[in-house]
Amino acid sequence: MTPQASAQIALASPYADEDALSQSASFMEGGKSIKVHYTDTHPGSTDRPAVALLHGSGPGSTGWNSFTANRPHLLEAGFRLICIDHPGWGRSDALICRRDRSVLNARALEVVLRAAQITQPIHVVGTSMGAHSASAFALQWPDRTAKLVLVAGGTGGRSSFHSPRPEGVRAMLDFYRTPNPSTMRRFLEAVPFDAGSICDAVISLKLAAANLRPEHLANFAMSIQEHPDQFGDVVGRLHQIASPTLVVWGCEDRFVPLDIGIQIATRIPNADLHVFGRCGHVPHLERPAEFNRLLTQFLTD
Repeated sequence: MTPQASAQIALASPYADEDALSQSASFMEGGKSIKVHYTDTHPGSTDRPAVALLHGSGPGSTGWNSFTANRPHLLEAGFRLICIDHPGWGRSDALICRRDRSVLNARALEVVLRAAQITQPIHVVGTSMGAHSASAFALQWPDRTAKLVLVAGGTGGRSSFHSPRPEGVRAMLDFYRTPNPSTMRRFLEAVPFDAGSICDAVISLKLAAANLRPEHLANFAMSIQEHPDQFGDVVGRLHQIASPTLVVWGCEDRFVPLDIGIQIATRIPNADLHVFGRCGHVPHLERPAEFNRLLTQFLTD
């Protein structure tokens, strides 16, 4: 993993340069109004479907900073981009999630699409938690889903070879419970295949990004405590997804093991699987040039 890719994972200011594109939409959850922040980047006249980019559950992750290596490529290809901060991340409202978070995030995406007046089917690209949310959206709103890209996630059951909470997940939860430089280091070192460039500067940048909204950290830890099954297993429903689907995985993923990706790809009827060797949990950041070519070809074919 290059230092540039590490910096993309750990931006110092996840809100930099996005203010002019910022929008918000709201929906009711648990008897209160929840604001969902998103950016809407329109390349001008285009006949392509819009692309929703859904980020993962890492501390400090946002819709904007999670796809820094991918947004320019998609814009050059003529796609309108919707980047959401899931409820409980970034500029979106804080909450304690006491139900299936994938379904909650899918609902947030639907609300954003209505606010953005996007009525045509969209492409949904999700990474990790965002891939779980993308699957939930495709199951709930199949007529709104054009193509689906599931990167290192999609709620495809348990691994046959690894514990229910693999090394990376345990490291992430340790940080959420006890956010400090040491737990951040362990989390970051579990993300890529090559952790050699996870230096003190990268750790400080990512820690600063996570601490911009400390209530999000506390609430995620509380959510896990009150509702441990945050991401419901939909392995028995994956066959219902009719949209053309691209499943992308890193061979050395220490968060969501590869055999789960194989399960997902074999259960979705119209799915292809691409595995990056010598790659961890974030192939869109670890191998951006190859990932962008693969993604754009799939979305434009």
